[in-house]
Amino acid sequence: MKIFLTITAFFISVNFFSQNLNELGIDDNPNLTEAESKFLIDYMTNEQRGNFDFKNKKVIFVTGSSGHLLGTKSKYFDNIKEWNKNGNQIATWVVALKENEKIYSGGYDVIVTYWVKIFTEKRKKKILKLVKANG
Repeated sequence: MKIFLTITAFFISVNFFSQNLNELGIDDNPNLTEAESKFLIDYMTNEQRGNFDFKNKKVIFVTGSSGHLLGTKSKYFDNIKEWNKNGNQIATWVVALKENEKIYSGGYDVIVTYWVKIFTEKRKKKILKLVKANG
């Protein structure tokens, strides 16, 4: 019975991801759509996102091995779509911003990293400064 439930849950989740992938990352607006928010909550483990809720959030996407490059929402979801073809997930993490960081950055709520090996506080400050300058 456990095996049946596990297999059923797997196919439901695979079906959910494949149906919604076309609705994700269709623009580079940093405000997540409802579909993008729901997808990310299901896509990431609790270890990756903590208890962060993506609903109505403004996101900074960051990539590069040291987290030195600003990414885009469309590139982030393109990575997910590409890796999902083979049943894999991308390396991604959530860095929630503190209130003062949200204000400084121009209203962003969170940094979502992808393909980042090390993301330090020093790098976060540089990214926030870069976002502020570009905003």
